Amino acid sequence: MREQYERLRPSVVLIEDKASGTQLIQELIADGLQAVARYQPQSDKVMRMHAQTAMIENGFVYLPNTAPWLAAYLHELTSFPNGRHDDQVDSTAQMLDWFKDGDGPTTHRGIFEYYRQLAEEIRRGQMPGPMVRLRAPRGVSHVQLFSGLHRAVANDGTVEMTESDAAPLLNAGWVKVDPGDWLAQDAVV
Repeated sequence: MREQYERLRPSVVLIEDKASGTQLIQELIADGLQAVARYQPQSDKVMRMHAQTAMIENGFVYLPNTAPWLAAYLHELTSFPNGRHDDQVDSTAQMLDWFKDGDGPTTHRGIFEYYRQLAEEIRRGQMPGPMVRLRAPRGVSHVQLFSGLHRAVANDGTVEMTESDAAPLLNAGWVKVDPGDWLAQDAVV
């Protein structure tokens, strides 16, 4: 762990504060490693990963196109929970939970606070900005939006949302439907 820290120099080293992790945290802090952040798991590995699937399925988690570790990592993710190994799956779920719940790096808290505020406005009926409709990729039946809303894909394969919720999905390859097409379609339905 120390070798990896020295080689990669991450701003945070997230360690599960349980069993052997607690001892490792104490040792690293005693050795002067200030980047250590404690993570206290709230449920079992399967439930932790399940809680992060919407973020992954909606395209908010990016992986490099090539890396020496990528094939093994993807195999572990896709065979979970029935695979032989699950440590990388668990650490991925813990990092995403830590990041999403506001304990993550302070440089990124702003975007999550912005989306939290948007979600509150939507819950109060104050729709921020104009609405757009996106065509969902084949096989997607529901989408969890950054605003906190959960939307079902309509029979025509589209989902209506605010422009701010649409932006990350467009970056992930979703396609915007021309307003003339969906307004005419709604009139027929």
